[in-house]
Amino acid sequence: MSSVPSTAAEEWRRYWPLVLSAMLGMSFYSLFAYSNQMFIQPLEQEFHWARRDIAFGYSIYALMAFLFGPLIGALLDRVGARRVGLPGLALSALAFAALSLTGSQIWTWFALWFVLAVVGLAVKSTVWTVAVSTAFTHGRAMALSVMLSGSALAQFGGPFFGSWLIHHLGWRHAYIAFGLGWGGLALLLGLFLFRDAPRPAQSVNASSDTLPGLPFRKAIMSRAMIFILIANLLNSLFGSGVTFQLKPILSDTVLGEGSAAMVAATAGFAGIAGKLATGWLLDRTESRWVPVFSFGIGAVAYFLLLDTFRSPAALLIGVLIYGAFTGAGLSVTAFLVSRYAGLRSFGAVYGFLGSMLMLGTALGPPMAGAIYDKFHSYHPLLWAVIPICLIDAVLMLGLGRYPDFGTGAEADPVEEAKSAVPLEA
Repeated sequence: MSSVPSTAAEEWRRYWPLVLSAMLGMSFYSLFAYSNQMFIQPLEQEFHWARRDIAFGYSIYALMAFLFGPLIGALLDRVGARRVGLPGLALSALAFAALSLTGSQIWTWFALWFVLAVVGLAVKSTVWTVAVSTAFTHGRAMALSVMLSGSALAQFGGPFFGSWLIHHLGWRHAYIAFGLGWGGLALLLGLFLFRDAPRPAQSVNASSDTLPGLPFRKAIMSRAMIFILIANLLNSLFGSGVTFQLKPILSDTVLGEGSAAMVAATAGFAGIAGKLATGWLLDRTESRWVPVFSFGIGAVAYFLLLDTFRSPAALLIGVLIYGAFTGAGLSVTAFLVSRYAGLRSFGAVYGFLGSMLMLGTALGPPMAGAIYDKFHSYHPLLWAVIPICLIDAVLMLGLGRYPDFGTGAEADPVEEAKSAVPLEA
């Protein structure tokens, strides 16, 4: 078991338990975001809070991730994902369940989200992405896609199970079920299956400096990484508002309240398909059209969500495209970072990228809520995000070919790939 796998099939035979447990860990982390759409209206009805203020709860988590995300990434590079992820799952499960203790004063809501924000740093997507990226080389894109399908499970399970739990047990018990049930299952599976793979270097004890790739500063200053960052930052700033408000958005359409949750849940199935299809393509081609299409197709989804056609079928198609678009975007981003930055500082680089994305996610949901509070409609938000998708697609066109880092730290891709040339003098 000490030899390095030479094919994707060998990697999967060795590390499928890691991918499975990481996928469930990723799903619980994603539940923080995707379950919010189910709780907006119950909290609004019980406490008469503005949707902007309800959305700001998650923004607290996003702001903490923005501030400390790079530190988590650097910690992962040093101690590994298991030592960070498993304690994080235990504490986050309790903290998520504790949202059931929210009182009538808005500060209790904010305080409980702050607790979740602190402990939830240890279950960020960076934790699961670093573990899988280190284990896989030949089948990395597909492995990342399967792991990131955990977010699609949350995209489905948040609305589907949340609707049933809130209707039959109330929103407080729904938080307990999500926290202790979903989070507890992720922790249980992680205890048995989530293990760090040996570093892909000459020895298991080799430092991260021997891994192929760019050092942190050069990586984040490369043209490709700047384009990836801008595209994802724009998408998170505007698209996260739709993600957090999807069920209320659909409730205001021809679907009505009754069908909105079920249609929103279908985005999860489409998300799984989008991730797996994208992973399969990325492992087999360097075509820039894969990331271009993955980001650009979102414009079609948001247009259909405007309900211009007053057709349930059109809305369903829009949600399915939206799910596939968000699913593909996650897979594309994680894979592109591993290819354009390499593994040498992958945890720190991906943590930095995730931190910037969380800044957009912190601002996006309250902005979307404020738009609704002012206009009593989500149409201004949807019209704003359509051109963003097209801008993101154009940025993907400028990435260039994958750098060739060789097999060690001395390999310098600067002369081999324009996309890795730092913009600084």
